[in-house]
Formats: sequence, structure tokens, C-alpha cells
Amino acid sequence: MTHVLKLSAKTLPNVVPKEIQVTYGGLITRFDKLSNSWIIDDVYSATCAVSLLIQPCVGDTVCFVEMAEEYYITQLLSRKNEIETLTISSDKKMHWQAPELKFTAFENLELISLDKMALMSKNYVMSVANTMIQQAENLLQKVGQYSLSAKGLLRVHGKHQVITAEKDVRIDAERINMG
Repeated sequence: MTHVLKLSAKTLPNVVPKEIQVTYGGLITRFDKLSNSWIIDDVYSATCAVSLLIQPCVGDTVCFVEMAEEYYITQLLSRKNEIETLTISSDKKMHWQAPELKFTAFENLELISLDKMALMSKNYVMSVANTMIQQAENLLQKVGQYSLSAKGLLRVHGKHQVITAEKDVRIDAERINMG
């Protein structure tokens, strides 16, 4: 998709984009915690452009630009050091929007929220091949119809249990033990 910005000469006669004349390249040599900036070639102090989501590491080769006497890292070109984790970071809220999103992990997938996690869907499918564990202080489920079946043992245990029905409670088995 091509976007074209048309400016009317009548309304903005002298407006032209600010040119960036030089793009620099260099090697990140260290991180300065005090200024929260990356030091490039032991000379230039640069911060990351907002659009740079992959967090740089010492040893990365980067492109950076100068705007208003400040340097900004705009691209990571190469990474010599093997790292175990590729970190995507932002100090801003993130919103991914697409017709379809897929996350595939061949070993582990972990979703962590320190406050609220919400999953909303018209249809929701969860499939687990081995073991599924749910732990919660309180678990509330509200459904129109609920069907639960187990091929083997179905066990419900609690210090107290309440089973109520507006009309009928049916217990059907070959043998029923109570007490």
C-alpha cells in the first residue's frame, strides 16, 4: 500500500521535511546506566529510536542518526555475540493488530501478566496432550450448559460441597455409596 501526503502550497508554502544528511554506523561498546544510553565506538552516546523494538547488546553493529544534536540508534545491522534471548522492549504500551496472529514455540510458551490477563473470543479451544493444572484462589465459571466427562476416574473433593437444583438431581450408577 502506498501512502501519499499532499500539502497545499496555499496553506503551507514553506514547509519541507528536515533532511538527515548522514547515517552513521558503529559498534556498541558499552551501556551507560547513568544516562540510560548506548556508547558507540567508545565515543557516541545514543538512545534507541522508539521504533527500534529489539533491545541492542554490547557488540552489535548499528546504524544511528543525529537529530537536534542527539544520536538515535535506528537499526541493528548485525550481532556477533550469541545471546540466549532476543528481547523486544518498549517503554510504551504495545498493541498488535492484524487479521491473524500466531505464536509458535517448539519448547515453551509463557504468557505472564503481573496484573490482569484477559482472553476473549467468540470460540475458544484449548487442547493439552499431557497434564493441565489450574490453580486459583477463587475460580468462578458461568456457562449456559456444562458437560464434563472423564474416561477414567472423575473426582471432586472439597471440605464442604453444595449441590443445588431448581427441579431435579439425578444420580445414576450401578452402585451408589453414601456415608
